[in-house]
Amino acid sequence: MTSLRVAQVITRCVRGGAYQVVRGLLDRLPPEEVDQTLISGPEGAPPGARVVPELVREISPRLDLAALVRLTGIFAKERPDVIHAHTYKAGVLACVAGRLAGVPAILFTPHGHIFARGAAIPGVPGGPRLEALRWITRLAQGCADRVTALSGADLDQQLALRLSPASKYVVVRNGIDVERFAGPRPRLVDGGPIIGAVGRFSEEKGHRHLLEAVAMLQRPLPEMRLVLVGYGALEGELRRRSAELGLDKAVVFAGERDSAEVLGGFDIFVQPSLYESQGIAILEAMAAGVPVIASDVGGVRDAVRDGETGLLVPPAAPGELASAILRLRVDHDLCRRVADRAGREVRERYSVTRMVDAYAGLYRELLA
Repeated sequence: MTSLRVAQVITRCVRGGAYQVVRGLLDRLPPEEVDQTLISGPEGAPPGARVVPELVREISPRLDLAALVRLTGIFAKERPDVIHAHTYKAGVLACVAGRLAGVPAILFTPHGHIFARGAAIPGVPGGPRLEALRWITRLAQGCADRVTALSGADLDQQLALRLSPASKYVVVRNGIDVERFAGPRPRLVDGGPIIGAVGRFSEEKGHRHLLEAVAMLQRPLPEMRLVLVGYGALEGELRRRSAELGLDKAVVFAGERDSAEVLGGFDIFVQPSLYESQGIAILEAMAAGVPVIASDVGGVRDAVRDGETGLLVPPAAPGELASAILRLRVDHDLCRRVADRAGREVRERYSVTRMVDAYAGLYRELLA
């Protein structure tokens, strides 16, 4: 079988769902069948990556045009069989550049979309500029042969935005290495119950609403500890808010850590996001056997079914979030039941092997 040459293109190689998917493809697609090249912007680029200095997350007409020109030159010279473009900035530019360079097959994986109301995604403008981005995205997706959605809900949202015709879409769920999360892990702090959250400290992750929920639980759960694992621009603001709420002893900022080493030490995992395309951290917590409470946003419902594989609450609703935490602490049978069912579900539907096989099949299908 002839080896496929695949260019994996992403804006930033930072901890998060999109790069985790790319990393899974780079590590697990058999090299004798798929010859892969990683092309990325400078942020977090690992050794061996082909760096495009102008490829940055922020919108900059000058840099974006320069990145488009550079990508077109790379594709024209190296002639990959398939371009797999990840995230919006890299996706839009790589799709257009690939078509200009005459690449045979182009696959665009947005990893969700940037047009959700109230998403507050850093670097994404609002108002007329956001509408202009929607039209640019339509044009770019017109250059792609296929566009992937992360779930049925994600697909429905993208179809409602009329970004591409239904015939161009295919659903490929994110996958994780479930075995990395098996078994108990040491607890990061004394006391309990331990409520944990893993994710960037940015506005769309909703941490401030989780802090307010924890403040409401100080009387019924005085020994509760909240462990926040992550990093980001809002860390200082979150620390100040924690102090204002009198949570100095209840909240631990644990820094950036490997989620596989911490999730098994939580009693409850909470994802309070205002927007989430799917939520890799949710899948990881499910694999670790930890009951999940998550905001009912984006594609979260694909994995978390309320009362079956976790609990869903409205976004930006600290009172309902506090009630859900208390409910799991009181109802031990519910807590155990949702965790057990979630663990089975993530192994059946969200394994990294299943995801990699799906993308490998798409590459072959596009070239056929």
